Amino acid sequence: MSDIVKDLTNYRIKGIERAEIEYYKQLTQTLDRIEAQIVSLADQQLPRQAGKLIELQSAIAIRPKIKAILDKEYLPFADRVVRKGFGEQAKRVERQFKTIGLIPPEFQELTKGDLALVQNLKKQYYTQFKDVSNNFTRILSDKVYQNTLVGTEFTVLEKELRESINGIYATSSDPAVNRLVDYVKNNRDNPALASRVDSAVKILQTKYASTRVGENMKRYAGQILNDSLRDFDATLNFNKSKDAGLTFVKYYGDVIPTTRDICRRMVSGSLNKRANGLFTIEEIQDIWSSRSWSGKKGGNPMIVRGGYNCRHQFSYVNPDWYEEDGDDSVSLIESKQDTKPAQSIFGDTSSEEKKYLPLAFGTVATNFTRMINKVPKLPPIQKVKNGAYFQPSTNQIAMDNLDMENLATLRTFTHEFGHKIDHNIATLLSADRKLAEKFIPNANKEILGTKLIDDVLDTSKNPKGLQISNIAQQEIMADRKLIKDNLKKSLPAYVNDGLDLLNKRTKLSNLTEKVIMQTKYVEDIIKSKNFPLELDEVKALLSEKNIIYDPMEDATLDFVLGIKHKVLFSRYGKYKKYTLANGSTSELSVKQFYGQTRSFQGKFADYVGAISDNTIGYGHTQAYYKKAFRTKTFARGYGDVTYLHSTEAFAQYTALSNTKNKEAYIKLMNYFAPNTTKIFDEIMERSKLL
Repeated sequence: MSDIVKDLTNYRIKGIERAEIEYYKQLTQTLDRIEAQIVSLADQQLPRQAGKLIELQSAIAIRPKIKAILDKEYLPFADRVVRKGFGEQAKRVERQFKTIGLIPPEFQELTKGDLALVQNLKKQYYTQFKDVSNNFTRILSDKVYQNTLVGTEFTVLEKELRESINGIYATSSDPAVNRLVDYVKNNRDNPALASRVDSAVKILQTKYASTRVGENMKRYAGQILNDSLRDFDATLNFNKSKDAGLTFVKYYGDVIPTTRDICRRMVSGSLNKRANGLFTIEEIQDIWSSRSWSGKKGGNPMIVRGGYNCRHQFSYVNPDWYEEDGDDSVSLIESKQDTKPAQSIFGDTSSEEKKYLPLAFGTVATNFTRMINKVPKLPPIQKVKNGAYFQPSTNQIAMDNLDMENLATLRTFTHEFGHKIDHNIATLLSADRKLAEKFIPNANKEILGTKLIDDVLDTSKNPKGLQISNIAQQEIMADRKLIKDNLKKSLPAYVNDGLDLLNKRTKLSNLTEKVIMQTKYVEDIIKSKNFPLELDEVKALLSEKNIIYDPMEDATLDFVLGIKHKVLFSRYGKYKKYTLANGSTSELSVKQFYGQTRSFQGKFADYVGAISDNTIGYGHTQAYYKKAFRTKTFARGYGDVTYLHSTEAFAQYTALSNTKNKEAYIKLMNYFAPNTTKIFDEIMERSKLL
């Protein structure tokens, strides 16, 4: 159990670190925009004579305009951090308590009290971000006023404004300064060059502009960003532990050269005498109250931890979970609770499965976990140089990456485990004809003179290729027909929508009017009755591809129109002539929609690609599908459904139904392929029969 706690705590910490990188990049981009807009505003609004500022009235009038820029650019960034960043971290905390499971069930998930705390913390930290905005509205406005009062040159004010926002200014008459500034701007988000960037910043701050060491908005906003994410995690974790009755803690996190001595000794456990490195909460409070160190913060030590920029976290535990780590002290032995390990929802699993299955399939029993409960243990995952696959003959998964904190990697693992379920459950059914007849919907339905059950369990072709996904062969063909027939009208309709939007834009000369019109145009589509997703879901799916929702950008527009018309890029599309709404004739093909690959998640594109035989979608090639055994389902003009069509569709269904944003992907799968998705759902429901 101690290993699981360690893995889950590192999962929380890594989640914070990824969020910090993502949001710091957004902060940098936000402050760059603020810097450019405020300098431009000052340049346009402040009268000068011989290069010197001369009019105090203008200097006073600029203050609300500076505030408007900060409110427009910085506050939405702050909102994203507390709303999305805190929300995702709350889920990580919940996952830790649910996965461990050895606490009262009512405290394993986020309670009403937890959710109320989350909302209060969001408001609290948003206020801190807002205070930075208000403070720098005052600082920047004062810079304008003071420089105008003494009649300094505009270039002096520009330098001070840039320094106050980003800590370094963007231009200088000194080429050496410009080179250093450019180096910092171009490489600040590259971890490999972090030390060199720090050196460049130090040179700028000491040799060229020592005042830049002081107040600047990036420094304060960055500090709040870092500490708010970590303090939020610590606060929620602390409060849940109290409800769960956990009074012992262990301190986790990496030890690096810059780690504070107090944190180094806490991680190692050297500050107490227990071999397992556990502390009571009271002991932590005594340690914190009796010592001082650089960067220490006031407040509850369980929340502030090592102080500013501390990257460590507590996990709250039962000492029984650490019996295997060493001898307990007398106080530990006396406080032990009588807890029994809960049976895993996944059944008898390997050590790798214990780590990865909760991340892939969650910690609450589902149809998928019931299936997994019935399949053999997974042999050790084979590490390969490139790609990933499931090998039925050895029941083994091979992958080139095992970083399950990476969403793409986690989805790949879930996909390959879908293949394992597909094969292992079919193998189980092949040994029990009566069970197979109950499990397979329409088991005795004939397809070209063969019962469905016999086609599914046909071992004459390839005994190692048995798969329950062949149950869906007729539904796959039904959806393939829908997709292929739909394309005849949807392809020109998609283009007509684009032409209609272009026509509306050309009639407007004002950029603001164009933005308002196109935003309404896109969001009216999303709000329409038949569109499968909500606006927040559209934003969430785009963000997976590192795309910020913006109706004026092609990536957003392509994504929304692609969903509306069920049009998706495929490299196998053929060009055909269509008459458009404006009377013109044009050759169109889904090949033209290559830009959509930026917006659609690859596993969803492969889901519809497998079902439609790449009429739309992308992922596996035609040659890949053609090399497989054929089921009994065939339709002239639509080809046949092979074993690889069905198993790849099922594996992608598994990945999309269980990982991040699964609710949105389930909607999309039902929208594009209703028959296949429905039969897969029905197959999973039959897990209760096993």
